[in-house]
Amino acid sequence: MIDKLYELLLRVTSRPKERGEYSAGYWQAKIRQAAIGLAGGYTGRLLEVGCGEGLFLKGLHRINAGLRLYGVDSWDRMLERARQLLAENENTVTFSKADGRHLPFDNGFFDAVVCVNVFLNVEGLSVVRQILEEMARVCRPGGRIIVEFRNSFNPLLVLKFRLASFYDATVRERKLPLNTYRREDIVDLLKGFDFSVTRGLYLDFPIKKFAPIIILEAQKNV
Repeated sequence: MIDKLYELLLRVTSRPKERGEYSAGYWQAKIRQAAIGLAGGYTGRLLEVGCGEGLFLKGLHRINAGLRLYGVDSWDRMLERARQLLAENENTVTFSKADGRHLPFDNGFFDAVVCVNVFLNVEGLSVVRQILEEMARVCRPGGRIIVEFRNSFNPLLVLKFRLASFYDATVRERKLPLNTYRREDIVDLLKGFDFSVTRGLYLDFPIKKFAPIIILEAQKNV
């Protein structure tokens, strides 16, 4: 019964064009739109790590068709759906199967690298570190990255994640981890990989420290 109510709530709060997609959801869509706003003026080559079914890349392509887009994901089902959603843009969008910790690209190949709606489902900060290290490697000097994470200082979010296995069948069946992080830990990692934070977005709460969602844009030092 709880599962059904949660599924109904998820459907009702999802964007109409995204209903039924694996990555649909109120916060997921809001994060994608915020990241698209940050990346809308970028040029060159952009990679999304953990692209899922391609909803971010599709939205970004609508407002910036000049970008050469790349997406990687480790789930075949999601990659197949992404190729379907962006079939008409196959000349400007490339998808590859890859783990975010081992990206199949040369050093400095991208002008921008984005990772959103991903860190909450990895095993913890050590894996986030590995993903960020790879993002830093493939990003050129002077290039930018955008990362998003759920905030450990929001108590309601932490409680929601602890109870998720009782109401979310996807979390239960796929045994997905649900993790939050401290802003200072993510910023320290970025600094360690020679990035400087240029912009920050704090979603769905008026006090930044307790915002459930934090999005950071950072630039790689030259």
